[in-house]
Amino acid sequence: MTQLYKNQYISKILGITEPFLMIDQFDLIKKGKSGIAIKKLSNSDWFFSCHLPKYQVMPATLLTEGMLQTMVLLIYLSYEHNDEPALVTDIKVKQFSSAKPNQEIVFDAQLKSFRRGISKGEVACTADGKLLCRGEFSYASPHLMLIPTK
Repeated sequence: MTQLYKNQYISKILGITEPFLMIDQFDLIKKGKSGIAIKKLSNSDWFFSCHLPKYQVMPATLLTEGMLQTMVLLIYLSYEHNDEPALVTDIKVKQFSSAKPNQEIVFDAQLKSFRRGISKGEVACTADGKLLCRGEFSYASPHLMLIPTK
């Protein structure tokens, strides 16, 4: 059974607001395993008017941010984070194509591992069935790191 989250709740969980929030909705497919986020682009999105306005494309850095936000949501909704951040420790992204106005961006996240507060996962970003970019991410959640005691 999946659980769907909308914009305002996502903003509250992530602590990120417009215009930097890159996710409109998030569907927790399987806790601790997978989730899908959606971003619906329109001609009026702020970045289209200031980033290559004659050739409107969503900046690759914002697609990467959308992938990061999707993975963090999956982590936060799977493990207790108690308003403590998961910090990015490693990013590997490959860009294949650009996102354009009026497309629906789909961020498909898979959490590969979570051990002692260290998370690793992958996100594929598509639009119209076409792969735009793919990333591998690692996060550290210091408050969840179990430090062995003697």
